[in-house]
Amino acid sequence: MSSENWPLSQDPESPVIISRSLVDDPSNLAFVVLDDDGDWFISDGNEFSEDMEENKDAFGALPLREAVELIPEIAALAGLPTGMAADWDPERRTWLLSSVADSDDDEEDLLVRAARLAAWTHPGSPLEEVQVSTELAEISTDPAAPVRAVRQVVREADGSWLLVGFQVPESEDFEVEALEMEHAVTLYPDVALVLSAAPGQVYDRPSADAPWELVEG
Repeated sequence: MSSENWPLSQDPESPVIISRSLVDDPSNLAFVVLDDDGDWFISDGNEFSEDMEENKDAFGALPLREAVELIPEIAALAGLPTGMAADWDPERRTWLLSSVADSDDDEEDLLVRAARLAAWTHPGSPLEEVQVSTELAEISTDPAAPVRAVRQVVREADGSWLLVGFQVPESEDFEVEALEMEHAVTLYPDVALVLSAAPGQVYDRPSADAPWELVEG
């Protein structure tokens, strides 16, 4: 893969941790994590254990370039924010995103949280949980897949948030996923324009390039 066609923001020669089984059979892919430092972890479903010898047997290191050549589906995650995970659905050829839970290092977690709070320039907290309609938490590897965009931003009466995509019919029930606010805004930057919404307010728009309209509250 030439440098001109490199899809990710990380250095192609940066090391990644990868399950050894994936080197022999990439179809074992289960999930990836892009940690807060921008480092990739690519897994067949196994996670690190407290047994270091077990970890050495289960995981190895590859340059990111080689990992993407081995598992090209990772290229679809070019816009993945740091601090997120993505579960691979082989049947639908789709990634399902989630915000990564805290690590086992409490001191490091506190430092990361403090840095995120200090860098946040919008109302509210970057760590606040946001409900999003499921397709907003999915990234398809199909180039013909619909463009993901937020149609409606709801600030519930209790102050919680709901983001709804254009693929959700207005009068039907839908499934949701939970993301942290910072991750939702990084994926959908135009949502930041209405983060000053008061509880009970709803913003909507007819198309992804239209301005937000206050329709309730």
